[in-house]
Amino acid sequence: MKHFVKIVFVAIFVALSANASAQSVAAMKSRLTLGENKVSVVEQSDVAESVRQVEGRARRTKVNGYTILILSDNSSRARENAVEAKTKFEENFPDIEVQMYYESPSFYVAAGRYMTKEEAIIEMMRFRTIFPKAIAQNREMDILDFIIKEE
Repeated sequence: MKHFVKIVFVAIFVALSANASAQSVAAMKSRLTLGENKVSVVEQSDVAESVRQVEGRARRTKVNGYTILILSDNSSRARENAVEAKTKFEENFPDIEVQMYYESPSFYVAAGRYMTKEEAIIEMMRFRTIFPKAIAQNREMDILDFIIKEE
């Protein structure tokens, strides 16, 4: 029974320490001791050290996602073709973010940001009505691009 209680406390402790709001163990212990039903937290030194190591890790700011490549061009008219493709895309799909960028030696036009390949493929099929050569591509993206901002 003692072993089971220790496992439960460790599981709760680990789950609470993984909270995305980056709260500290000390703050959590402090909150547990407030109110009528006070909780006494006893932490083992190896568990405490593991939690401190996890809290000390650098936060991840990039994520692998997908975008739809509308145009890739390295011809002498690459810039003009990219601008035309971007404009045409914005006219046909005004609700989707599109970007034009240059990576030597080519200009690219890519649309959307998707967490899964399935989402990207569904949108790609819709885009192919206007851009038949559109392809889904894997890209590293800033994780903040996927956070929905309240208006």
